Amino acid sequence: MTGYQRGELIVCSKPYAYALGTEYRGLRCDHCFKKCNDLKRCSQCSFVYFCDKNCQTRGWGLHKLECKYIMNAKQKPLASTRLISLVLLKVKKYGLDNPFEEVLGRKMSFGTLMSHSKNIIKDKKSYQLMLILMREISNYIGPANVPDPEEFAEAYGRMRVNGFSITDDNDSEVVGCGVYLGAAVFDHSCEPNAEVVFDGVNLYVRAKQDIPQRDINQVFVSYINQLQLTHSRQSALKELYYFRCQCIRCTTSLYDDKMLEVLIDGKEAEEQLKNIKEKLQNVKEQLKKLEKMVDQHASLSSIEEKCRKEIEIQDQILGKKNIYWIQTLVIAFNVCIKLKKWIDAISFGNLLTEPYRFYYGPYSRHLGIHLFKIGKIQLYYGSPTDAKDALKQAENIMKVTHGEQHFLYQDLVKLLAEIQK
Repeated sequence: MTGYQRGELIVCSKPYAYALGTEYRGLRCDHCFKKCNDLKRCSQCSFVYFCDKNCQTRGWGLHKLECKYIMNAKQKPLASTRLISLVLLKVKKYGLDNPFEEVLGRKMSFGTLMSHSKNIIKDKKSYQLMLILMREISNYIGPANVPDPEEFAEAYGRMRVNGFSITDDNDSEVVGCGVYLGAAVFDHSCEPNAEVVFDGVNLYVRAKQDIPQRDINQVFVSYINQLQLTHSRQSALKELYYFRCQCIRCTTSLYDDKMLEVLIDGKEAEEQLKNIKEKLQNVKEQLKKLEKMVDQHASLSSIEEKCRKEIEIQDQILGKKNIYWIQTLVIAFNVCIKLKKWIDAISFGNLLTEPYRFYYGPYSRHLGIHLFKIGKIQLYYGSPTDAKDALKQAENIMKVTHGEQHFLYQDLVKLLAEIQK
């Protein structure tokens, strides 16, 4: 076999250290991140929760490093504080070279990870934030467990540069953060040829297209949200990872042109351009207000009402692959699901399918899960024929991105079997 085949599993990686998001504590198991209605508290710190005795036993190897510090803490730690503290405690106990993961001939340990510590120390803002974090951690696990700023910058940098946001079952929410040794081997591209998917806290990297060479240097994943303009992606990459991407999306204007496309006739362009620019600026301002409403947990009905007004205005101005149109539709789609307005959710969801296919590609977890959501809603509240079509498309994609053993793929297959009865 000369290369990776589409859908082939390249790496399965377990977390070196990880922490459940603060807002999910008590709602999900701190070990496996699964939802559970009958979680059990750790009998010692009474802060961490587990599904049952099995999860507690399996999670004790990591939790025992922090348990006594949580128990004695005056102020309970946030997820980010817990993660870097776990990393420091683990390095102190086991050293930089253990444990390790073998990835296609490359030995990956915490000590082999890139840190960019010099960039962090050089950047005044990053360095000041790091010093604040050092003080918080020193108060939490004690000064004896916190190294000097230079060594701390190494550990903090390795965690920051190689950290992953752990997403939930439907890839719709970030529920935690973790450091993965095996997955850290892959470079970034805004046009990735591999997908990162989570099953609980386990991370899987699968080829989303055929990759001619069986070489990890030819496998690329996306570190950031692809649905951003080039300057926004480059800014995020520079701030967090200290490099500039040179992929096709970043070196050509094709995608940016589509992301900013407006409905304007070429002959009338000169006359209408100023007016369109003003309208586009207003769209951007209104979208920011809409996103602020979501962040501030405004009432769902008020968010929905604003979405509808904006979509009505945007429909006359923006191209159907315009980034602001897509972002507004995403909010409308999710709000309608929460409000159980299923027919409206189907309508908004269908408008998102082709833009997702264009920007993410035909085999992406984003498109697959999106079609899965639409198919489930159509099955129970729409047309069974449309549901079958959406779910079949999702099945073809998720077989590649998630694999046949992933529980989401198995749930999807069960739904398709239910339709065919």
